[in-house]
Amino acid sequence: MPNIQTKELRLKKLPLSLDGYEFKFLATNSKGVSLVYTSFKNRDFFLKISPKKDKILIKYDSLTRLSPVYIIQDALKAFVSLHDIKLCNENIYRKKEFKHIQTPSKYLKSVNFFLKDFTYCDEISIEIGFGSGRHLLYLAKMNPNQQFIGVEIHKPSIEQVIKNCKLQNIDNLLVVDFDARIFLQLLESNTISNIYIHFPIPWDKKPHRRVISEEFVNEAMRVLKQNGKLELRTDSDNYFDYSFKTFMKTSSVDLKIRKNHNLSISSKYEDRWKKQNKNIYDLILTNHTLHDNKNEFTKLEFDRYISFDKIVKKFKNHTIRGKDFFVHFEDIFIIDKDSGILRASFGAYEKPESKYILFKDNKIQYFPDTIIPIDQNLKAHKTIKEFIYE
Repeated sequence: MPNIQTKELRLKKLPLSLDGYEFKFLATNSKGVSLVYTSFKNRDFFLKISPKKDKILIKYDSLTRLSPVYIIQDALKAFVSLHDIKLCNENIYRKKEFKHIQTPSKYLKSVNFFLKDFTYCDEISIEIGFGSGRHLLYLAKMNPNQQFIGVEIHKPSIEQVIKNCKLQNIDNLLVVDFDARIFLQLLESNTISNIYIHFPIPWDKKPHRRVISEEFVNEAMRVLKQNGKLELRTDSDNYFDYSFKTFMKTSSVDLKIRKNHNLSISSKYEDRWKKQNKNIYDLILTNHTLHDNKNEFTKLEFDRYISFDKIVKKFKNHTIRGKDFFVHFEDIFIIDKDSGILRASFGAYEKPESKYILFKDNKIQYFPDTIIPIDQNLKAHKTIKEFIYE
């Protein structure tokens, strides 16, 4: 991914700006690692400066990375120009394959959009882990009066699908870069017609990372309309056996199994597996139950400001564990005496979130955006507030 390396870096006083990129302030931890708060067209993220043994590495910060990737490339280029950096290595001066994508894209939506602004319609289908997007794009193009949502965390796949949406004039598809296991919890009950999970990573050695779980299936049944379907397609014998047992744990089961069924569209990987005579399984679970709507989500905010020097005095790298949630205070970055950044991971053990907590301008807030108010995050937020205000 985009990064630059240099032998020497003389930082100029911030803020600085070039070509629409604003570098607003710097925050540094005890190891000399710095975060540079960067903005471009109302999109905020960090560049990360890490001193190494014989060089200085500058790249995007993993918690605040955003799509499309050319934004990060151009931010690094602007940073190089402003500081007259002599590079000893780089991988930013490459072809901008996705430069044509709008920023922000009308196809790529944040989680907050689905919490606040998404309009439900009669027919909504979701594909989780859409990969190359061939199946998702085909469905959207063949059904222009239906709404499709693609959930994916692999950035190149996201950018490829956005590119194809524009090239093929597809207007009924939205993409969200988020953990699907949490995303379903944000949706209203009885609203989704289909949920597709085609060829998920089997995770045989790390089964806790699988999308399919008893909790996930229950959430899928909640958001599906009556007669709505959850469709799993896999070439893995182990994943098929595991998913079958998990599906059978639901209270009311209407389960259909198919083997080597040909769909109207297939991925390049599926074509390859067919040539290898691998078996392909479908598990289709149908919902027949009406479910109650969830209570309205509570916005997770901080009540008042507290000077950051008080946080610095009591900070230590430690973990607080609850029955079904945890909070791990990982690192601290200082901007000045009264402001700084706290890095933490928290939430459910099987699907944690990692965020920065920004103390600046008499305001405390999660960064790059608010945390999702699922039950475990509510408990974690309460614990974080107790640490800050105690």
